[in-house]
Amino acid sequence: MEGLTQDCLNAIEGRLIQGHISSPFQGVSINSRTVSKGDLFVCIKGERFDGHDFLAEVIDKKVGGIILSNLKKLPNISTQAQAEPFLIHVSDTLKALQDLAYFQRNRFPFQVVAITGTNGKSTTKEMITSILETKFKTLKTEGNLNNHIGLPLTLLKRESSHEMGVLELGMSAAGEIKRLAEIAQPDIGVITNISEGHLVQLKSLKDIQSAKGELFDALKEGGTAIVNADDPLVLELAQSIRAKTITFGIDQPADVQASEIENRDNLGFQFKVNLFDKTLSVRLPYLGYCNIYNALAALATGYSLGIQEEAMAQALESYQHMSQRNEQIRHKEIDLINDAYNANPRSMTEALRTLDNFKTQGRRIFVIGDMLELGDRSIAAHKKLGEEISESQTDIMITVGKLASLSAKSAQLLTVKKIRIYEFTNHKEAAQFLVQETRSGDCVMFKGSRGAAMEKVLQIFIENKN
Repeated sequence: MEGLTQDCLNAIEGRLIQGHISSPFQGVSINSRTVSKGDLFVCIKGERFDGHDFLAEVIDKKVGGIILSNLKKLPNISTQAQAEPFLIHVSDTLKALQDLAYFQRNRFPFQVVAITGTNGKSTTKEMITSILETKFKTLKTEGNLNNHIGLPLTLLKRESSHEMGVLELGMSAAGEIKRLAEIAQPDIGVITNISEGHLVQLKSLKDIQSAKGELFDALKEGGTAIVNADDPLVLELAQSIRAKTITFGIDQPADVQASEIENRDNLGFQFKVNLFDKTLSVRLPYLGYCNIYNALAALATGYSLGIQEEAMAQALESYQHMSQRNEQIRHKEIDLINDAYNANPRSMTEALRTLDNFKTQGRRIFVIGDMLELGDRSIAAHKKLGEEISESQTDIMITVGKLASLSAKSAQLLTVKKIRIYEFTNHKEAAQFLVQETRSGDCVMFKGSRGAAMEKVLQIFIENKN
């Protein structure tokens, strides 16, 4: 975002205490380490940091302006007017950041696609972006900057030339999607699926459904809801919204429906898509049956915006797969599947399905960490995962963490075939065992919640496996 002091005052509820209304700025930052000369610095206060503590540092970098709430932390600065940033005092700097983002979102003609769901948000976001970029200049959420700070920062990077925005909306509690949607003002809303996750604050699956449904509630009458017809909880949400709906799915009748799905061994999937009254062939050159659903959601979105069918199919085929999401690595004649970005019961089941279907000359090894943020469902969910593993094609099961060990014990009790099971307390021990155990032809999958950081096992393994 570029603008003047007056633009800030128009966007936020604040008081100019230093500087002129015509003073310019050229970008917005909340990070004192990366803020640049001429930027607008917003002093955000978090649980472990406070932007006000770095005011002297950002002033030395000659920022254009500062938005702050704590005047007591303002250092003595130069008396030379030309060297001083403009200062705007507000009661809540986070709200100011969000209000600035709302202002920038509505500054120029712009359409927004917003995506939420328990699983597949980031992948679907990237697929949609790949499709839309064939026709529009598109702004997207970078990485997983999908929260109350990340989304505003994304919108503040919007330029006048951007025609579309593809924004990921994350949440851990009720009301968060509603607030993000108030800022983003989505024209199209996509809910990928709804399942167990974030159960620490949201106590039930019904609570999760309601929280995710805040996206559909935010759509105006002229908006479009992209609806997973195979997910009853998503389908239920779509029954009472103002926006028009486009459904996608595999098993249930849908406007955008996949059929004739072929698993191309370890090279992904080939399938037909009935897109309303048209049919197209789609090839996804990456693992994970769940990605078919993500692709269908992207196709439905692209169709609603007038993208040609062939262009959409080509965009999906050339889409750059995200790291740590069914990422394939070949090392020392061993197939490694890095799916360690995050985990919950549904995504664990999908990962196990991927491992079961992976064509290998050797053994299937499942390396799992804890599933976090499941609240009271945590113990039951880990035991259930153990049951699923016991019935799978897994040959060796390796766990890291106290919760994951519950899955190991459950699998040990229920297994109907000889699965070798090993429990470890840390990444290094698990990796060292893998180094000694694995041999040519094996396939190893890594999976766990973000806090479990199972990619560390993979990294140590690669560094030490000769």
